[in-house]
Amino acid sequence: MTHAPGTPGTVCPYSGILDDDENFTHPDDLAAAKEIVAHAFHADAAAAIHGMFDDLARKNAGNKFFKVTTGTRPSAKPAPRFARNDLLRELVCDECGRDYGVYAISLFCPDCGAPNIHLHFAREIALVREQVELAGQLGSERHELAYRMMGNAHEDVLTAFEATLKTVYLYKATTRPPDVAATKPIANDFQNIERGRKRFAEFDIDPFGTLTADALAVLTLNIQKRHVIGHNLGVADAKFAEHAAEARLGETVPLVGDDILQFAAIGQLVIDGLDGWLAAGEAPPPTKDRLSIPLIAPPAKKKPELKIGELGPLAIRIGLWVSEQSQKGFDCFIPEQDLIEAFPESNIDDLAFAVAELESDGYLRTNLMISTRLPRMFTTAELFITFDPHTGQSTPETDVVALVDLALGKSGTGTVDAEELHAASGWPLRRFNPPFAYLVSQIDDRRVLHGGTEDYPSRGFLMTDGDRVTLQRFAARLRR
Repeated sequence: MTHAPGTPGTVCPYSGILDDDENFTHPDDLAAAKEIVAHAFHADAAAAIHGMFDDLARKNAGNKFFKVTTGTRPSAKPAPRFARNDLLRELVCDECGRDYGVYAISLFCPDCGAPNIHLHFAREIALVREQVELAGQLGSERHELAYRMMGNAHEDVLTAFEATLKTVYLYKATTRPPDVAATKPIANDFQNIERGRKRFAEFDIDPFGTLTADALAVLTLNIQKRHVIGHNLGVADAKFAEHAAEARLGETVPLVGDDILQFAAIGQLVIDGLDGWLAAGEAPPPTKDRLSIPLIAPPAKKKPELKIGELGPLAIRIGLWVSEQSQKGFDCFIPEQDLIEAFPESNIDDLAFAVAELESDGYLRTNLMISTRLPRMFTTAELFITFDPHTGQSTPETDVVALVDLALGKSGTGTVDAEELHAASGWPLRRFNPPFAYLVSQIDDRRVLHGGTEDYPSRGFLMTDGDRVTLQRFAARLRR
């Protein structure tokens, strides 16, 4: 509370400013009150005057010399009525118990000043619950109408959620010091969790920070579902099918009442947190059992199986493993025992076949050994160029363009030194080597400086004018 309830003064429910009671009376309301009083005065005065003459007529009814005759009383003018077209929302403050009415979304109780934004959202959810119950009462012969009502209820949850977040954000934005940069237009930022987080990060708060991973997943899925329901008549499109495990492209997205209420309950958690933040200046700590219904997390979307050429699953797993284990990202020896221990569920014949696949496609070089089942194995630059993007170790096809630009930045022809190029890139060695090997692969091997280093695929190369043309066109193709 910021103001003792029941004492003089009113807190503006929209801005939180405390002022004298009379300053909250609108001039139009004063004019309306005066008109009502004037109407009552004229009606009472007319009635009093007519009453006086009626009494005078009765008293002199038998007088032969003086007679009073009264006419028909005129019909009273209808009393003036004043009303706003806006929908008045009646609330009861859960801090001081004051009942009051407001138009649109307000943030504070006008009597005690306590934040009451959560009451607005709770009222919206109560209406959504009624919609869900009404839809559930429709028979199977009216399933299309029931689905439409469910869709409206689902959309109402997100609309209320977005509007409430926006209201709180704009309130905080307008109460910042005047030297703070102006707020950028909001657009639909609060229909997206990450953009909403970025907005509230301006005030050092994450409105979704107290949600569990499952609750956040449910909220995210339902926000995405709203687009399908509101703009695609409930039919799953490609974008939604990418995120929802059970969604199938072109099929109607199912709507279940409990799912909608769960969506609403999670939204209420977020709004309750913002309400507490407005009250204390910080987000409240998470509390247990705040959901009104059991939380059922959406099934995780399975990642599509990685396909690389015609390689089998085991060969791909070995390629990924080598990429992850490599310290330098270039030609290295793979001990047989290390490979066997890394894939204990695979027998030696399967490993040998997978190694042969990798060699056949240019990812390994091997030398057959009489004493071992597996050959001696060495990686090639192609393995890291292909597998690194999937393990996050490097992005050779992107990075090589930057290295080409650095190499071409040298004046004319001459030696391009690996160590100097590495220093100019500013990258870790593991990131540098795959794109450097990719670059060197474009140079005639007779001009590549092999040997003499354990850190790089080569010491460098001699660049001719022809190489400059080749590298420039090579980079141009990759930029497309």
